[in-house]
Amino acid sequence: MVMPKNRLPTIRENAFPDLLRTGYEVTSKEDQFQNCFGYAAGEAFGWWTPIAGSGYQWPQELPRKTDVDTFVEFYNLKGGYVPCDTGELEEGFEKVVLYVDSNNEVSHAALQKENGVWTSKLGVWEDIEHSIPEGLNGDDPAYGKIARFLKRPRK
Repeated sequence: MVMPKNRLPTIRENAFPDLLRTGYEVTSKEDQFQNCFGYAAGEAFGWWTPIAGSGYQWPQELPRKTDVDTFVEFYNLKGGYVPCDTGELEEGFEKVVLYVDSNNEVSHAALQKENGVWTSKLGVWEDIEHSIPEGLNGDDPAYGKIARFLKRPRK
């Protein structure tokens, strides 16, 4: 286990029991101007979610549901992503991974960088880079389990 140079506060690190073991690094300060769904879709600002609320954004043409199929449609609409079988690095492709909680509701999305490292916006917390998507698995407050990988040609 390699200790990250920039770590989450212990209480946050403890929310993701596999993160320290699998490797991660904090890459930004916390902020409340963007969530993981917008971050993974390449939106610089905005709280993208199908759950209605003040200041929340969601495409009008999509249902306000938190199931995997709705989020597959969201990422296809926002960036042309389509389902794929694996999160392995694939030359020429950018990938997103969707996580679901114990109710099978999408709880998080992470983006794979060109070097194969994954990057996540942890709600209103910091952005992190993590070596494998499984580092965010676990029971609430972690994000549950991996439900689907998506990919598109890298721009």
